[in-house]
Formats: sequence, structure tokens, C-alpha cells
Amino acid sequence: NPTAERADQAKLLKAEALYKQGNFGDAAPIYEALRASQLSPKLRAESAYKLGWCYVQLKSAPRIVDAFRYFLKAFPDNPQAPSALTQRALAHQETKNYDAAINDLNTLITSYPAAKEREAALQQKALLLGQQENAKAMTEAFQQLLKEYPKSAAAAQAHYYIGKAAFEAKDYKAALPALDASRKLNKEQYYTPATVRIVSLYFYQKNRPALTTEVNNFLAAAPEAQVPGEILHWLGIEYYNEKNFAAAEKYLSALGRSENPAGVNPDFWFYLADAQTKQGNFAAAEVSYEHYLRTATDPAAKVKTLLALGATKISAHKADDAQKIAEEIMTLQPEGRVNAEARLLAGDVQIERGRYEEAGRVFMGVALLYDDPTITPRALQKAAEAYQKAGKQAEADRAAEQLRTKYPEFARG
Repeated sequence: NPTAERADQAKLLKAEALYKQGNFGDAAPIYEALRASQLSPKLRAESAYKLGWCYVQLKSAPRIVDAFRYFLKAFPDNPQAPSALTQRALAHQETKNYDAAINDLNTLITSYPAAKEREAALQQKALLLGQQENAKAMTEAFQQLLKEYPKSAAAAQAHYYIGKAAFEAKDYKAALPALDASRKLNKEQYYTPATVRIVSLYFYQKNRPALTTEVNNFLAAAPEAQVPGEILHWLGIEYYNEKNFAAAEKYLSALGRSENPAGVNPDFWFYLADAQTKQGNFAAAEVSYEHYLRTATDPAAKVKTLLALGATKISAHKADDAQKIAEEIMTLQPEGRVNAEARLLAGDVQIERGRYEEAGRVFMGVALLYDDPTITPRALQKAAEAYQKAGKQAEADRAAEQLRTKYPEFARG
């Protein structure tokens, strides 16, 4: 029917003009009416395809599905079939019909091996499977993508999710190379999440040399990097126990700067302060001890920390601050071993002030008041040294003699 065909051609021209103007809402019903037109199969296929794209532009997922369903059924051999399958899969995904989306992607991947859309379909399929928490199938899809498209723009993403899935399955041997590849291919996007998992897997394996290297590189590359607190705590205490105080300070300081140091035992502040003291970093040690005092709940731990803070104050030449700490401890513990330690601290304050004779009297007072195998010999030794500095040789000799008589092993060192 030539007349009907010319009328349909006029409708197609009108729809095409509206489409080019971006007037997809008015173009769509004209394209839809042309399904039953007298146009040639090629033009009917083109109008059916354009109908689907009108709904893509209008973001109407149900209509996208319907339009491309008709197109794929009516024109299964059309070269635009892979594109139609891609758009229908996206529409299914939009409506959370994930199984239908994966079916469309599988059809594209299997039936159109040369299609330019196939690479993206493999990526989209893998991501959908990951969204459904099907880690095994997701990994297989990403592995297929890497095998068939080794230079894919999605390679970094594929390696990352393969590594992440292996990490979560505790398959650390498989996780490591995949995570490492992802951060090398796309440092900006994957360096941090991949490195956090690499650091964690070395921690779970207790591979301290590799863990140390990774954490060092991580902190150097990203000074604000959030290394998991339990890992920094473990590393710091490991090195502290080996008397590697510089390394201990490095990792425990990083823990102190992290967003959630409260998530680990606050005793790390004490070890950090002690490591800082051992290196002569007294100002930082004071801050760390004070942090610990604000978080500690155990009275004995608090007293131990006050004593250490007092000693640090003396090392920093803050005798008045140390005196206040000694007095605070003696008030809290009016007798017993802790009181004796506080008295020794008070004697050290007098040494710092250059009042050696007064210091000697304080130390001898401790030796007379307490008979303790660890405190008394220290008190006698400190008394002998203080009297020596004060020029009180007789008193120094008496203290030294008592030390040799009562504690010969201590005296011999």
C-alpha cells in the first residue's frame, strides 16, 4: 500500500526530527505506533531501537525493558542487539531484577563474542554478582574479563575485587597478588583499600618483616593513612619488647593519631611514653603519660604512671611538677611500697634542685622506714650518692656500708 507506506515514512521523519531535538516524550509514541507500519524491515528495526533509546533518555526503566524486549524478539539478528541487551540489563538492574539483568548480560557475552559491548558486559555482570554477595561467581566473571581483555580499563577494579573476595575467604595467597596488581594499576582509587587489606593479611599471618615494610610504605605514601589500630598496637608492642624504642614510638605514635585509638587497650599510651622517654623525647612522653592518665581506670596503673611521669618531669628539668606528683601519690597512698616509691621520687626532686644533703636525708628516711629487697637497697645507694655530692663523706660511707652489709649482691651490681 504505497499511500500507507508514505504516511508511515512521514511519521518516521517527524519522530526523527523530534528525537534530534531531544523531545523524546513526543517522539516515543510515534516510534511505538510504527511497530505495525508498512515500512521496510530495516526502518521498522531502526524505529523500534530508537523507541528504546527514547525511554533510556526519559529514564523509564519498565518502558526500556518493554521496548527492547520487542526489538530483540522482532529483530534478533540486528547489529544493535548487543546494545539493546546492555540497556535492557541496566534497566533490569534499576528495577532490582538482578537475575534478569544477569541473563541479558550472559546472552550478550555468549552470543556476541565480537561485540564491542561484551567487555563492559563482563564487568557489569561481575559487579552484579558481587552485589548479590556471590563472591565465587563474581571472581570467575572478573577472571574471564582479565583473560579475554587483559588491557581492559576495568582491570584494576577486577584485580581489586578478586583480591578482596580472596581476602574475605582467608585465601591470603590468592589475595596478595590481586590486591597488589589493583593498586599498581590504579593508585588513586585502589592504593588505600588494597593496602589496608595487604597490611591486614600480613598481620593475620604474623609476618612481621613484610608487615613492617607495608606499614612503613603506607605511612610514607599517605601520612594520614588509617592503619587498623590493632595492627599498630601489635607492631609497637613487639618492637617495644625488643627494646627497639624508635620503632615502637613510630607505630604507637601513629596509633595515637588515629581516629579510634579507644578501640584498643589504652595501655599503649604508657608504652609509647616510656619509649619516648628512653629516647630523651621528654616533652612528648609527658603528653603520652597524661593521655594514659585520662583513660586508665585501674588505680594501680594510674599510680605506676604517675611515678613514671614524675621521673620524666625530672628528666625534663621540671622539678616543681615532679614534686607535686610525688605529694599527690603520697596522699593517695600514705603507706606501703607505692608510698616508698613516691618518697624516692621526692628525693630525686631534691637532686634535680641541687639540694644533695636534703636528698640524702630523704633517701635514708626511706631506707629506715621500709625493709624491702628492691626499694631499700635503691634508697641506700641513692643516699650514698647524694651525700657524696653534698660533701658529707661520713654519711655517704655509712649508707654505702649498710648497702654492702645488708644487700651485698645489689652492691656488687
